Amino acid sequence: MANILRYLGLAFGLLPLPALAEGEPYGDTAGTVFDIIRAADPSTFQCLDALGQAQRQIWDKRVDGEPVVEAFLYMARFSDGTAIEIAINPEFGSTALAEAGRYTRALGQLPTSLRQGIRRFSVHGGDEAFHAGTGQIVVYAGRVDQRLSYNHLEESLFHEAVHASWDEAYRLSQPWQAAQAADGGFLTSYAARHPEREDLAETALFAFAILHHPDRFPPVDTADTLRAVAHRIDFIATLLPMDQPLTFQIGPATACLAP
Repeated sequence: MANILRYLGLAFGLLPLPALAEGEPYGDTAGTVFDIIRAADPSTFQCLDALGQAQRQIWDKRVDGEPVVEAFLYMARFSDGTAIEIAINPEFGSTALAEAGRYTRALGQLPTSLRQGIRRFSVHGGDEAFHAGTGQIVVYAGRVDQRLSYNHLEESLFHEAVHASWDEAYRLSQPWQAAQAADGGFLTSYAARHPEREDLAETALFAFAILHHPDRFPPVDTADTLRAVAHRIDFIATLLPMDQPLTFQIGPATACLAP
């Protein structure tokens, strides 16, 4: 176990750690109720500029395809110099601006290293599961309502931001695969079923909690997580170092348009 994890274990009285019971400790991170990123936490969000309507091709699980829609477009601007285009399905009509505004504060609570890779954040109606790929996140308003009901929207966006910002560089990288092999198991059943596609995103949220908000993660769950994926937490600690701020300037903040 790496030094950073020894420090964490000693700090929480978790070492030596007994073996984890057979199987994964959790089904998936979306189904957990840990409030790791809280609504009152600071946000780098500055403003939301309306850009009118324009065509965007956006994957939609409801039709199992990537239709072109005349989306309502907004630019969310953040104080660290990041900016994200928010594309709202035209089905929202006059409520599009309000719908876009539901996500801006939570996006501003992401670490800069996760937010800077998101180029477009798209919203459909319906209740499909969220999904993401390099540079893109797609959510569905009905499922958003569900996640908000147990204070889990911020955590869900964190998971999707890992897909958008980190997957391409790290999920199949040699160091990550070496960490998987060294751990020998998975944190969630969902990650175990999709080790190449979901393991990094599933592990990163709990690693973030242990590294940066340990008071918000119960000691028993910290112990289970360290037993299951210690080497992977150590890898994620290189991406979200404990001794460095989560928000950093990547360039000058872009001025907001005049109201």
